[in-house]
Amino acid sequence: MFKARFWSSVVIVAVILFFGFAGGPLMALFLGTISCIGYLEFTKATKVRPNPDKISGFEKIGLTGIILYYLLLLITDDLLPFREMWGEWLFKTQGTFNYFTVLMLFVFVLSVVSMFMVYIFTFPRHNITQITHAAFGLIYVALTLSFIYYIRELPNGIYLMWLVFMSSWVCDTCAYVVGMLFGKHKLTPKLSPKKSVEGAIGGVVGSALAGGLFGWLYAACTDSTYGIIAVFSIICLVGSVVSQCGDLTASAIKRNYEVKDYGKLIPGHGGILDRFDSVIFTAPMVFFLVMLMMQFN
Repeated sequence: MFKARFWSSVVIVAVILFFGFAGGPLMALFLGTISCIGYLEFTKATKVRPNPDKISGFEKIGLTGIILYYLLLLITDDLLPFREMWGEWLFKTQGTFNYFTVLMLFVFVLSVVSMFMVYIFTFPRHNITQITHAAFGLIYVALTLSFIYYIRELPNGIYLMWLVFMSSWVCDTCAYVVGMLFGKHKLTPKLSPKKSVEGAIGGVVGSALAGGLFGWLYAACTDSTYGIIAVFSIICLVGSVVSQCGDLTASAIKRNYEVKDYGKLIPGHGGILDRFDSVIFTAPMVFFLVMLMMQFN
């Protein structure tokens, strides 16, 4: 089990490194793919589909919405001709919004409305819980993961995006090691008995230290001052707290539906959501903190 988990982790890190450095369309394609897989894992676990082996109409609508959403992201990429063709119109501002933002919102709204249309015209075949889970999955999986792309597209985003994984996966590792060595007080006894308060604190401290070290390297590679060390430490500290909330949220959902893992795609880990459960909470938080940092930089 440990061997499978270790080598799976190595492969995952290698894949993230490749698409992270590639950025652009490849990054959008990668995130879109794991969003679709993660979405199906979530909807299957939460009983959206009546038949576990057959994708439901709600899920097909959700997948269509996710694909359209990531296609819109591709339109904004400088490496493709679409931005030159439609960029001026897409980013034209009307009031407090531009057309691109409106289109993004429209995709999600259209997906949810389409689900309700299926619900209405097939009544009483489905119940409202199936729709709420199918709609929530769009935000919980696809929207949150897309913030990694938004960070990558920022100035120096090729460096900044790694703050997401330092806040989540470094936190996971440090929390596991510290909890195993010093854990005595249960963090959430009924939800996740193996997690300890000491482990949670160790995860936060480990992420903050990793963020500080990364800040030092970032300052050496860019024109930033060494004050960025403290900024990155704070971002990773806050991100690590949020990442643990994401991990526990995924555990709570699985316990609600008596599911051990979301999937079996990744040996030793489970499914996409089992590996990215902390990342989907961390990515939006890191994005907003980085944007705040840029305002005062």
